[in-house]
Amino acid sequence: MKALRFLAIFLTVLLIYFFSAEAQESEISLSSKLSKADIKFEETTDLEVTVKWWGDKSRYLFEAFPLPETQNLMVQGTSTAISSGVEEGDTYVSRTYKYTFKPTEDGVGVIEPITLKYIELPDSIPGELSTQRFQVLIAAPKVVPSDKEGISGLLYIIGGVVILGAVGAVIIFIKAGNRGPEEDVRAPEEVFIEKLGEIRKESGTDRKQFFSKLYKLLVGYIGEKHNIETIGRTTRDISDDLEKSEIDISQKEKLGLWLTIADKEKYAPHAGEPGDIIRLTTEMEKHFRNLNK
Repeated sequence: MKALRFLAIFLTVLLIYFFSAEAQESEISLSSKLSKADIKFEETTDLEVTVKWWGDKSRYLFEAFPLPETQNLMVQGTSTAISSGVEEGDTYVSRTYKYTFKPTEDGVGVIEPITLKYIELPDSIPGELSTQRFQVLIAAPKVVPSDKEGISGLLYIIGGVVILGAVGAVIIFIKAGNRGPEEDVRAPEEVFIEKLGEIRKESGTDRKQFFSKLYKLLVGYIGEKHNIETIGRTTRDISDDLEKSEIDISQKEKLGLWLTIADKEKYAPHAGEPGDIIRLTTEMEKHFRNLNK
């Protein structure tokens, strides 16, 4: 009987310790979120890190929140806010740290994990919390000429057009009687297939070179074939205009998918799946040959 009573007391103490320890572990938590993971070079993205704990504001003593290590990004500004409230009769405190990041180069931006160290009072128990690692896709910057460059460039263009127009008129006048038959204009699909083969040979095993050139080839085809403005615009902008166009739905889906794949793979750090480039080029060649029939 005594043994059973001792066992019951032991189990009760063990359960109390277990649930107390579990509650203690959940007394403070950290969450983080990124406002945008795909941005233009001229845009910014915000990282919000929120620390929440139960009790009063003086329960934890925090070290200064560090600036994160980054790649292709820089911290443009920071801010912090603190609030408190009540949930189910218990008081909580929430402290939010906000970082604003600005691109320094296009490609893939990286925000390394941020570690926050703290001490729990009054027993001075140390602890730490960490965020995850974030990646941001950064589009290439737009080339914007200055006002002076724009005016002088416009004058050069106008002058060049006038001179070329005059020269062309003279040549046409002289050769008007001897003009031969005009060459057949090649379809954009035929040109695309030929250039796709050239890109495949030139790139060899260089995956990033292949997808970089494929992206430019797709953008050029979309702009020429479907009269969509592509210069200085992001993949998302081009895809949105493509979606609004009146072309066949299957054509929209394929072009949008290929454009997205090429844009992401040209920055991807991994080697890709074996044979994926061959499968992709075969699929594209078949599609554009069918369009050219």
